[in-house]
Order: sequence, then C-alpha cells, then structure tokens
Amino acid sequence: MTKKLRVYLVLLIIINITTAIKPAQTENYALQSSWLKTSVTVDGILTTTQEWSDANTYIITLGLNEGTSPPYLRAKIWIKNDQEKLYILMKIAYLDKIPGDAEDQAFLYYLWSTLAGTDWDRSDAAWLHQLGPPADLTNYDGNTWQHDTLATPPGENNVQGRGYHDATFYWFEFSRPLDSGDQWDWTVTPGETIGQGNMEQTGDLLYIGIHDDSEGRRIETRITLTLAKKPEHNYPVGGTLDERETTPTHLLAICVTLVIVAVLTASIGPRR
Repeated sequence: MTKKLRVYLVLLIIINITTAIKPAQTENYALQSSWLKTSVTVDGILTTTQEWSDANTYIITLGLNEGTSPPYLRAKIWIKNDQEKLYILMKIAYLDKIPGDAEDQAFLYYLWSTLAGTDWDRSDAAWLHQLGPPADLTNYDGNTWQHDTLATPPGENNVQGRGYHDATFYWFEFSRPLDSGDQWDWTVTPGETIGQGNMEQTGDLLYIGIHDDSEGRRIETRITLTLAKKPEHNYPVGGTLDERETTPTHLLAICVTLVIVAVLTASIGPRR
C-alpha cells in the first residue's frame, strides 16, 4: 500500500469517526393546523374513518434531549382547530424502542415569557394519560409541574383526552381551548404562530412527545405551530342532507299546476 493511499484511508477513517460522534441537531418541526370541518369525539380512538380526514398530518421524530438523542420514536401527528379549540391525534411507534406501558403519557407543553426578549416565566401543559383523566398543568420549574387546580388562585382542568397502546403504537387524542379564560392557560388565536423561539430566544418554546414512566424521562421534540384561520366560505360541521320539507307554498304550487293541466286537457278534448 502506497503512502498516499494510507493517508487517504486515515483521513476517511477520521471523517467517519467525526461524523459518528457529532451530536444531532435539534429539528424544530413546522406544523400547520387545518380548519376543523368534521367534529371530533375526544375518546382516544378513531371513532370514524372521517373523523380526522380533514386534519393536516405530519411525520416527526421524538428523542431524548429535545429530540437529539436515542431512543428515537417516529410519530404521526394529525392536527386541526376551530375558533375555540385545538385538536391533536398522535400515533407513536414504540415497538423495539421502549417497552409498552399503560402508565406512559403523552403531552403538549408551551413555555413563554411575560416580557419579550426574556427567558420563559410562564408554562402550560396538556398531559394525556392512558389510565385516568388528562391533566392541565402550570408553574413548571424545569423539573416538576403543578396542576392548575392546585395553583394559587386555583384554575381549572381545561384539557380533554385520553390514550391507549396496542402491540405497536401509542394512540393519544386530545383537545384544549385556544383561550379558556383561565389565567394559568395559554391564550392563542386562529392564525397565530407559536413555538418560534431558539437558543437565543427562550421565551417561545413548544414541545410534543411522550413521557416514559418506567424510566422517568421525556421523549420529545420542538415544534412550531401555526393555527388555521377560519376560511371565508365555511360550511357547517356534521349534519345530514335532509329531504326537502313539504310546505304550504309547495302544496299550493302543486294544486295550481294540477288545475292548469285539467283546464288544458278539457280545452283540447276530442272534437265533435
């Protein structure tokens, strides 16, 4: 082996090692909500095949350390909103990554700052359980949360939803108000974008993921979410196409038509 070839091989090995140990970069997924056309029954399952057919869908990767470290879990997210609420369905593939556990939970939490340009000092989380009701949380200190209902003054639990797991996936379905009026909750509006903060702007951070209860760790990622605006031509949610009702006006028109037909028939009767 020539000296020149040895040099090339050494350089190739160094490049491969450097690439292998290079830490992953946090990917801030940009999600765009769609406007709700089909109503949602927030029960943790796909109630009908059409229930989430109007939602935008995304494939994202969850991981430790804001998504930069394994285990990595692939997740499909359905997302939509109306004027009042945000609706999300999560399907998380866990097989061969973490053990399935009925105690594992899903979450969406938001950290924001009271003053622009400062670190976050407000927090709000929707926490979904497989066993028991969902939780509406606040006052995150970097380690623990407090239930809104236990805050001072007490708030309310404004989160709806639940989840379950099968042999391959976790499923979580939930909704929460855009503006509940609760001082411990976020206040967002249709058309608004949240979660755009970065390492220099730590006051606008939005996370989604799953809590691995047995290991006490969050497997998550950062997202940016843009809420849909109400379309100019909106159609009612749900409902059926009913037969036209028979009204007095319709009956009168039918009667008049029958009289006209009778008169015409008499006038063109057989000639003598």
